[in-house]
Amino acid sequence: MERNRSVFTGKRYDTLEPTRVFVEDGKIVATERAEEIDGLPWLAPGLFDIQVNGAVGVEFSSSRLTVDGVCSAFDKILRDGVFRCCPTLTTNAPETMIESAKTIADAIKQRAEFQRFVWGIHLEGPFISTAEGAIGAHPKQYCREYSIELFERVQESCGGLVKIVTLSPEYPRAPEFIERLRAQGIVVAIGHTNATPVQIDAAVRAGAQLSTHLSNATRHLLPKWENYCFTQLADDRLFASMIMDGFHVSPQLARIIARAKGLDRLVLISDQSPLAGFPPGKYSMELCEFEIQPNGKVTLSGDPNLLACASFPVSNGVANLATIESLKLRDAYSLATTNPAKLLDAPKFSNSAVDFLEKGAAADFLVFRLVPATFGEHGIADGASFKTGRFEFESILWNGRNLI
Repeated sequence: MERNRSVFTGKRYDTLEPTRVFVEDGKIVATERAEEIDGLPWLAPGLFDIQVNGAVGVEFSSSRLTVDGVCSAFDKILRDGVFRCCPTLTTNAPETMIESAKTIADAIKQRAEFQRFVWGIHLEGPFISTAEGAIGAHPKQYCREYSIELFERVQESCGGLVKIVTLSPEYPRAPEFIERLRAQGIVVAIGHTNATPVQIDAAVRAGAQLSTHLSNATRHLLPKWENYCFTQLADDRLFASMIMDGFHVSPQLARIIARAKGLDRLVLISDQSPLAGFPPGKYSMELCEFEIQPNGKVTLSGDPNLLACASFPVSNGVANLATIESLKLRDAYSLATTNPAKLLDAPKFSNSAVDFLEKGAAADFLVFRLVPATFGEHGIADGASFKTGRFEFESILWNGRNLI
């Protein structure tokens, strides 16, 4: 029987070694050192995005969600080079969130290959603040205080897939609720919050581990000395996730967060909108209208300053932060691969190998060229001239199948 064989050549993202990879029937059968020549593409593992709200017009938190819609969104996310993700359910009516979680679980049952693609569901709401700024684009009528009953209904509907819960620790009995979630192995994140520094400290002591899209979903004016953003930024016990699309966090603030947190406690996320990749224009979703600006910025319709998710995949964030902080690719890359894996106690790479190009492992790797972000004549001080970096994929090998 004829075997399916392919050869891929590029430069390893971690060691910079020119490498030739031999793939046969979906497995890596050998690697060897390649010739040292200019212009080789990069070889790197698939990305891990812990906050994705949808794709190709499919919103994960929606009463209109279908199994086919979930599958088409997952296929698109895979073609972005993301091999592990946490589909995110944002605040909605309780029954909608319960049914959406079930639909995601049903999609995984329908296509078993998604079992290792979906590492868990991220529940971003409804246990968040209703305060102006902190609420972000979430619908106020569905935000609420903690309910272990509602959480357990969502968790039961999807067979225990919920692995991350973003909440605000400003409500009574926050430590008790967090402890109950942590006892089930759930990663608890602080986000969309109007909590005091004391409340945040209590949440961390109870087991909160992550700050969701730190510096976003905040009031325009914050107290000068003590506020929920600075409190989380300064707390070494917390990981922080960051949306590096060029709109959610300025280049200057990105530097501050990266240096305060350190690269070992930072996770890049896309916060990708269901409209990601769509052309500029106005679009109606279940709860409101969105608008994609000519530069790719996603906002609520009629308010160009109120961000509503993002339109670029997490790979753009890797390219952006590498450019802004003058990082080597391997350092920026870990923020969207091994760091989220560490946070969620997942295998280091999607094929569960020690080395992503390990002989005998599933062929899960990317071949791409890195296009750095660009700035105007004043560098990062000229944020208006920022143009996002990106990956130009030549091959996307997932489970041995080339998705290009």
